[in-house]
Amino acid sequence: MKGRRLKDQEEEEFVPKAFKKNKSIDKTEVSTKKTRKNVKSKKKANKKLKKIILIIILIAIIIVGITLAVSAIKWRNIAEDMLINENSVVVDANGNQIAKLGSERKQKKVSISEIPVNLKNAYVAIEDERFYKHQGVDIKRTGSAILSYIFHFGNSSYGGSTITQQLVKNMTGDNTDSIFRKVKEWWQAWNLECITEKDEILETYLNIIYVGPSIYGVEAGSNYYFSKSCKNLTLEECAFLAGINNSPNSYNPFGEKDNSEKIKNRTNTVLAKMLELGYIDETEYPRIAVMNAKCINIMASLWNSPEQEK
Repeated sequence: MKGRRLKDQEEEEFVPKAFKKNKSIDKTEVSTKKTRKNVKSKKKANKKLKKIILIIILIAIIIVGITLAVSAIKWRNIAEDMLINENSVVVDANGNQIAKLGSERKQKKVSISEIPVNLKNAYVAIEDERFYKHQGVDIKRTGSAILSYIFHFGNSSYGGSTITQQLVKNMTGDNTDSIFRKVKEWWQAWNLECITEKDEILETYLNIIYVGPSIYGVEAGSNYYFSKSCKNLTLEECAFLAGINNSPNSYNPFGEKDNSEKIKNRTNTVLAKMLELGYIDETEYPRIAVMNAKCINIMASLWNSPEQEK
């Protein structure tokens, strides 16, 4: 046995090193192969996960898209009916009218062609100066409103609503104070602009806005404040009517409190904005300012007249 072992040792000594088995190399190769397999399996798992996530995202996008499309179609149909701006009628089984909803309102519809240019310009100037440029939502004004809201921790009163958004709010009657409601309003305003001309939006808006106690629309407001049709309003009277839009009751000229100075300042604010936007000629503004002071006195005497008080 001993001789055989010696023989084997001698034979191993004559084998070149290159042909000798290296156990450490074999172990490294095995571990490398295992690592490669693990990496490949991880890559496959990651690819599958990415595919699953992508499919989920695509399904979510499709669902949201379908939901928005259905919502847009429904809203557009509702908006088209509302733009007619007529009171709903209740009828009996025989089709006879038994009630008219909203009849307690003092409201008289007027077409856009009957509304004077100065009145349209006054409302656009003070409420939505980029009305003819945006698509329902004024990005610049909305951005400023959002920043103001953030900086004031949700207590900001800075308004970012366009005329179209105000119309949507009046049409839906949704006054809830929430971010969801605001986002929905942006979506509805954009959709409304897609199916409606600017003049139609402005006409409807000027016919349904609140201008005084149970009074809606510029025609009814003109009759209430000045005892005449809106088509006969002077520039100063147009500026007054547009100016009180932010809070009609606080500018009430028929109350116990004297609001003449407040009304004068607000009217001048509207006139100044109209001048800034080019709706009023620069050479006319000094004359308009003087006329405005006289006009306030005339309006004050009209408001305090026994006939108007009735």
